[in-house]
Amino acid sequence: MPTLLTIRKRLVGWSLAAAMIATTGSTALAQQKRGAEEPPRVQIDPEEASQRLAELSAAFREVAKVARPSVVQISAESRRRRGALGERGFDGGQMDPEEFFRRFFGEEFRGAPFDPRSPGRDGQEDEEPRSPRSRRPRGFEQYDLPQRIGEASGWIYDKDGHVVTNNHVVEDADTIVVRFLDESEAKATLVGSDPNTDIAVLKVEKKGLTPAKLAREAVEPGDIVLAIGAPFEYAFSVSQGIVSATNRRVGILGPGGYESFIQTDAAINPGNSGGPLVNVRGNVVGMSTAIATRSGSFSGIGFAIPADMIQDVVEQLIRTGKVQRGYLGAFISDDRELLESFGAKNGVLVEDVIAGSPAEKAGLKGGDVILQIEGREVQSAAELRRAIAATPPGTGIRVQALRDGKKTTFNVELVELPQGGIMGGQDAREDQREEPEEEPKKEVGEALQKLGLEQLRTMTPQFADQQDMEFSKGVVVLEVRPRSVAAAEGISEGDIITQVSGQGISDLEGLNSAMDKADLKRGVRLRIRTAEGIARFVLLRLNE
Repeated sequence: MPTLLTIRKRLVGWSLAAAMIATTGSTALAQQKRGAEEPPRVQIDPEEASQRLAELSAAFREVAKVARPSVVQISAESRRRRGALGERGFDGGQMDPEEFFRRFFGEEFRGAPFDPRSPGRDGQEDEEPRSPRSRRPRGFEQYDLPQRIGEASGWIYDKDGHVVTNNHVVEDADTIVVRFLDESEAKATLVGSDPNTDIAVLKVEKKGLTPAKLAREAVEPGDIVLAIGAPFEYAFSVSQGIVSATNRRVGILGPGGYESFIQTDAAINPGNSGGPLVNVRGNVVGMSTAIATRSGSFSGIGFAIPADMIQDVVEQLIRTGKVQRGYLGAFISDDRELLESFGAKNGVLVEDVIAGSPAEKAGLKGGDVILQIEGREVQSAAELRRAIAATPPGTGIRVQALRDGKKTTFNVELVELPQGGIMGGQDAREDQREEPEEEPKKEVGEALQKLGLEQLRTMTPQFADQQDMEFSKGVVVLEVRPRSVAAAEGISEGDIITQVSGQGISDLEGLNSAMDKADLKRGVRLRIRTAEGIARFVLLRLNE
């Protein structure tokens, strides 16, 4: 069997051959431009070309042989009634058709397939119930057979039996079975999981395991990669592509998620989740997690968690069963136009701070622009979040921020990220609102209407109490015109406008006056407090 060094030499050799062909073609093209009589020709030795391609094929074959023994197939089952993982935008088994239609049409749907010959289709009652499952007595679900909720992939992390996969693959599972390349199986226990990175660690009792090797070097766009997993339950499948981009944030893990995905065009389909993405050495550079698709299947854009993030999370889960992260307690943005409105060309804008958080205790406030942490420049919100998360709780850090055009240093002592993220849980409340208090009729100014803010009113304690809202001085938004500038920037009913270009606003009259003075073509910055009590900045600008 050729060594990996030989494989790399073959890949390099094939690349040189391709470059030689390209050079020959470009030379011939140049001759044609100079008016050469002979048409351009590229001389390729068929035998040499075939040999090069055969060597490339053999190289991929050997990489797959190196990586496949560390790949596993994972089956997850649950006794709890729930939809398949595929319904949530990830991959998994097929949903019960009755459950599928019930989700859309409610409990009255009985699940029988349409049959034009069956009685009752002309408006009369059916002679027999259409689905015996609709009459199933409740309260005895513990006697039901477990239902498969996920069929995906994973990979062996070490010889101690730790297996890595995605959190969404095993979330809510009562039983997890791991299937190996030699077709043997073993039950797995969940060591720990981290929804904020979608990483989970399992443990199996099995000897003679072949752990994967993590890549030491970071990938770059253009690098060749192979994705290995069980797409559509076809176990240990291999697909090949390149790294399309790195440091992608796509928002699938929510506002508390830590995303820095590798984007690849290697074919990733439902069932690949949790499988390794390997380089030409057979080392793991990432873990397949999601796809961007309109059909539910491969469309040339897949996402993988990078190896360095995996290693940090997995090591913590193995040691303690959980992941500790530093906590600043600030809502941040790196919107370039907003930053420019504060006189900053780079950095990260603090939109709001959490009461009692390290950020508030250190003196940071909304409108500050964080430029550096511990002397290192901060370029993006994602970079800042990762830096804070990677800092152990209890660590003191120096934060340099721009406030009112002046640089100020704040000493912040980080604490551990609270359970549930920076916002925690929000209680859902029934909509039992009283009729709002009457307010003297005041017209919404032309500037506000141009931006799409069509109905507003001054916020009062009485109105806040009636609407079950937290009182905050300002003007509450009652209606936003669809497809307007305001709607495009995420302003919605219930938001409270508290500032215009740094000027505090307490009533609709003051808001109209401030907006009449603003240059809408250059843009006007509003400070908004959402219904959840989170403050943020919004820059509204009319199109030319």
